[in-house]
Amino acid sequence: MSNLPEIKNPKYHEMDFGEVEKIRESVASGNINLIIDDSKLLLYLNQMERKYSTQLKWIQNISVIGFVGMIVFIFINWTISPFLFVASIVVSMLNRKLAKKYILKQCSEDKVFLKFALAVGLANFHP
Repeated sequence: MSNLPEIKNPKYHEMDFGEVEKIRESVASGNINLIIDDSKLLLYLNQMERKYSTQLKWIQNISVIGFVGMIVFIFINWTISPFLFVASIVVSMLNRKLAKKYILKQCSEDKVFLKFALAVGLANFHP
């Protein structure tokens, strides 16, 4: 298997940037709604703008540390463990919501990322 993203929609991959710019303007103005694939939210962090991807990576790391801390505190002080478990789940949910927000924001700002998201199937749109 290749490490490169797989092109799911060759139509968007081969589309010129003039057409992608028109789609981006429609997305930015709200005429077209983008639908983000929830299963791929955190899969393409390296292609996102650095400020967005760094923040999402840190939040994801905090969530993992919370789960590890929960397992450790089961043996040290079990009363703290349920709070860490709930906190980790809440942080994970917020991270997914924030990832969706950042993907939508970057698609409305950057035509190259929009073309990438449409080509790999991260985003689809409905007028």
